[in-house]
Amino acid sequence: MDKDNQNKFAKIMIVEDDRKIRRLLEIEVEHAGYKVVSYENGTDAIENFKEDDPDLIILDIMLPDMDGYEVATQVRKLSPDVVILMLTALGMKKDKLTGFDSGADDYMTKPFDNEELLARIKALLRRKHLSISTPVILGPLEIYEEQRRVIYGGEEVDLSKTEFELLLYLVKNRQRVVSKEEILNAVWGIDYYGSDNTVEVYINYIRKKLSPDFIKTIRGVGYKIAGDKLEAGN
Repeated sequence: MDKDNQNKFAKIMIVEDDRKIRRLLEIEVEHAGYKVVSYENGTDAIENFKEDDPDLIILDIMLPDMDGYEVATQVRKLSPDVVILMLTALGMKKDKLTGFDSGADDYMTKPFDNEELLARIKALLRRKHLSISTPVILGPLEIYEEQRRVIYGGEEVDLSKTEFELLLYLVKNRQRVVSKEEILNAVWGIDYYGSDNTVEVYINYIRKKLSPDFIKTIRGVGYKIAGDKLEAGN
């Protein structure tokens, strides 16, 4: 998978109060292959920021509840790494300087060119190293460890933190059978005192989300990923 295709698994948050512009942005960004969430005011964007966990925010300045400068300032307190692209009708030099001072990574004025906007998004994501992590690929499975994302058969799979760590551990130890005890120590921790049936339960969770045959049960021994050919993404 090339770097531009990796980029398309990024999530973009749009914060824009103008319904027509917001819908235009949603269409353009989704058509480019990115995941999109959108809000019409800063309050909702901030309240949902941690749950949405966006890689990049397209942020208007003139919002109904608080201005984009304040949104950027608050977002920066929540995450120093998220990319902020301000997209606004305010084009004066002082407006741009205020935008950068509040935490923006880039600044575009309206009206804007769609192709330029998408080019800037791609460049910003690349600059923030969101597109350069090398995936682990095993058949239809792609694991992006740094981004904690899993793709199976071309579709993104929503795994819990424990499911992700369990799958990653099995893949990294794909060339051998891994016992339940070893999995418990590695994923749940050496101080875990629950039942070893917990491993079986989570293995079944992963099978339902990926494929029933992707993880093999070796009776009396443990588990092993089906297939031994593992290659790094390009």
